Amino acid sequence: MAKAEAGQSKVKVNTSSVGELKTACDTGLKELLKERGYEEMHTHTDVKLILGYVGIIFCAIDFVYSWKYPFSQTKWFSYISVSVYALTSGLALIYSYAVQRDTFFVGYNKAKGHVVSAGSRARSNDPTYRLTLTTRPIRGSQDPPVYNSRPLELKQPFVAWFHEDGEFARPQFNSDVEAALETLLTKKTD
Repeated sequence: MAKAEAGQSKVKVNTSSVGELKTACDTGLKELLKERGYEEMHTHTDVKLILGYVGIIFCAIDFVYSWKYPFSQTKWFSYISVSVYALTSGLALIYSYAVQRDTFFVGYNKAKGHVVSAGSRARSNDPTYRLTLTTRPIRGSQDPPVYNSRPLELKQPFVAWFHEDGEFARPQFNSDVEAALETLLTKKTD
């Protein structure tokens, strides 16, 4: 796991773990976007939490109902609660794979009038960080700015952003990501 030293923003990771390298880059990007004035939207997490809570509430009601009455009277509700729990868990899984995908950050900047989404991938046998940035206008904003609607992909090997000892080279990472963000947010002229 990435470790931050007390009072400093140095991050050191195990350079042979692609998962730790990816997590450090994801965290660095979140911090960069928050520094640039983006507020994180938690829509993906909220949807999955609501689905989970619905399933748990049905199971809790079933538990209380089964506590008061014998199983022969409550088995029909047990069938319903287990089915609802399975359905909501399945829907949360489908939502994760079909809608959320690799997205780990969705943030909006009211002053600039747009939303930026960031998703990343890294394969264990290929130590390359693949960052996908997309943008769209904030819904309901008047006279929204027009940005490139196509996603921008930034591919970079992890060695470009980490020293040999595993320390995260934040300035290099920030400059590469800021250049990609500027390219993404450049207004269309056609």
